[in-house]
Amino acid sequence: MDLLTVNQDKCLRCGICVECCPSCILSMGENGPECNFDRGCMSCGQCVAICPVGALDNKYTPLEKQRPVTMPVLDSATAYEFLRMRRSVRNFKPQPPTDEEITRLLDIARYAPTAGNSQGMYYIVIRDAEKIKAIADAVADWMEAEVEAGTENKRYFMTVLRAYRERGQDIIARHAPCLIFSLARRLNITGVSNAEQSWAYAELFAPTIGLGTTIAGFIQSCGIAGYQPLLDLIEIPPKHKVVGTLMVGYPKYKYQRMPERQHLKVEFR
Repeated sequence: MDLLTVNQDKCLRCGICVECCPSCILSMGENGPECNFDRGCMSCGQCVAICPVGALDNKYTPLEKQRPVTMPVLDSATAYEFLRMRRSVRNFKPQPPTDEEITRLLDIARYAPTAGNSQGMYYIVIRDAEKIKAIADAVADWMEAEVEAGTENKRYFMTVLRAYRERGQDIIARHAPCLIFSLARRLNITGVSNAEQSWAYAELFAPTIGLGTTIAGFIQSCGIAGYQPLLDLIEIPPKHKVVGTLMVGYPKYKYQRMPERQHLKVEFR
């Protein structure tokens, strides 16, 4: 099968698929859209998804596997309130989320945009309380090494370590009943940005199924830095790198109000 298959009876020669191809590898021929650069296709499926009459098929993203858009877009007021009400949750009930809930959370995360449609995120879910405590301890050890080395984060890490080591406050893992590690084959700006996009989808979806989330920044930074004791605890597959970490659980408390943020700073030119 060629990259594209065009239903001649349906095709309007409107050129929308050509205009919307992010790789700019399509052109309009006598018999409809054509592609002479098969290897340039990023398998995003945009050309098939945008066709107003369903005349186009793509061997990488078949028409038969694309669901029609049926849900209406939320009105702006509802969307605004929903986005504002989401809070980063750092106080959790002790019981961890179920397999089904975590699967639903990560299933929606895979629909987040990725650089060049690279996708390929791999997740490791940890719900063992002892292992999560060991992970927090390993991150604290990494912070101590960073302090001794006099890195730019020295002063900040010293504050964190005082809370964790001296006062016994779990400021690192927040007693989260579940940690999710996002992995990618390449530790670069693409892998990290893909994880951030995936977390954004997961964090917005979480409240709809009764879950609370927050990015585990200290653990995530330690993983991205490649601290071996942490990597050994996670037991990541070969050739994979940590690119993100998310805390997940049932919120212990319910927020009653929506705090204000700094005023909007924008300049139109």
